[in-house]
Amino acid sequence: MKYIANLDNEVYFKNVFTDVEIFKGFVKDILGIEMNIIKVETEKVLPSKVSPIKFRMDLFAEDFENRTVVEIQKVDYDYTYDRFSHYFFANLVDLQKSSRTYSFEKEVYVIVVVTSAYKITEKNGRPIKDAVLVTDTNPRSLQGEMRDMHNHKMVILNTTNIKEDTPKLFKDWLDLIAESMKANQDLSKINQTNKAIAKAVHRAGLNDLSPEELAEAKELEMKSLARALLIDNSFNDGLEEGLEKGEQIGLEKGEQIGLQKGLEKERDKGIRKALKRGRLTMEEIAEDFEVSVEYIKQVVETTK
Repeated sequence: MKYIANLDNEVYFKNVFTDVEIFKGFVKDILGIEMNIIKVETEKVLPSKVSPIKFRMDLFAEDFENRTVVEIQKVDYDYTYDRFSHYFFANLVDLQKSSRTYSFEKEVYVIVVVTSAYKITEKNGRPIKDAVLVTDTNPRSLQGEMRDMHNHKMVILNTTNIKEDTPKLFKDWLDLIAESMKANQDLSKINQTNKAIAKAVHRAGLNDLSPEELAEAKELEMKSLARALLIDNSFNDGLEEGLEKGEQIGLEKGEQIGLQKGLEKERDKGIRKALKRGRLTMEEIAEDFEVSVEYIKQVVETTK
């Protein structure tokens, strides 16, 4: 096999990871838990009473015997950490709505696979470039000792930040996804001694999509290319210019406010360009520029 499907494409990603054996192997390597499941579902949406935001879960499986719920979300451009957290905590709230007490009757795990560079930073502005980020719900003492009360966990994997010291089990799966995204693939870089990964490579190499799925995959590819071009033209150039302007103002004032204002100015310029082209909806532009739809509307009003 010389070529496998691009797993950055949601259609191909779901086609591979809805396979029970692949899903179970991925979960075992990333979360360290065994799942007893017979199917993997797609497109789960949380009830509006739990979350006013209509999140759509890419992959979902529930182990009724071990009372474990695992969800996988594939993101091709960064929604920010706050959005990932909403996925996670909304699922915890969903568990409690049917419980007689505040106790959790099941364990919730969320795996987020990000295939673009993080747009998130620490509170001090330092960029985050980790291959793996983990969030759990366990409290800690003032001495930093964790009190083991829950197993709920969210793991974020980023394919653009793979490092040599990334733990092997994580790196093997990240290598699979990252290599599938390349124009010139080298499948020898994928660890196919892992049976689940080997099956994922095989499944990604099959041309077994239905005509409808293939059409959707093609549409997503074209949309991804168009979005990348738009963002490259209207955001990245503006970001670089904004950094230069902001840094200069910041140096003159001796503070970071200049940098922030420069970035905001160039971001708004990029939003206006995207709106003028008319190829993306307000919601899509808001996601790309990491702002709310209301903010986009404000930009429209100030442009009039």
